Amino acid sequence: MLMAASCKAKGFTLLEIMLVVVIISIMTAVGVNIINSQSIERLIQSQAQQFSDDLSYVCEKAVFENQAFGIQLHVNGYQVLRYQQPQWLRVASQAIPQFNESIVTELLLDGLSQQLEMTSSDEQLPHIICQSDGSFNAFQLRYSAAAESSQSTDAKTYYALNTQSPWQLDGAWHQP
Repeated sequence: MLMAASCKAKGFTLLEIMLVVVIISIMTAVGVNIINSQSIERLIQSQAQQFSDDLSYVCEKAVFENQAFGIQLHVNGYQVLRYQQPQWLRVASQAIPQFNESIVTELLLDGLSQQLEMTSSDEQLPHIICQSDGSFNAFQLRYSAAAESSQSTDAKTYYALNTQSPWQLDGAWHQP
């Protein structure tokens, strides 16, 4: 009799093992969702970094091809242009990056806010010009959460890309 009782006490039941597996599965699912969640701040910084990388690429291309390139911004994204005297032409091989609809973009040139069109057009000039030496004009590009997606109490906080010099771009959070 003593021998039968000690044999039962040596292992786990199927119910106990299943319960542990279920608990680990739930914790894993919750953990993955937390890691993959994108806060609006992370989306803003990601979009600003993407624009900064694209601007660097366009300016490097201007140096290598010894030709001026430009970026024409509009509400939903931006278009890369090439200066072919006497006009600016779209670069067909360049993909048109789209802005996230939960992010508002504001462009300032010489401290003045620019009215961005809904879509790019052939008649407009580029807002940002990369010269053949790799330099670009001074600008500030502000990213903030759209009113409906903003969950913070301070809606005036924004992330800004600022030109520090004709060859350097800096990004930082601002809270007026």
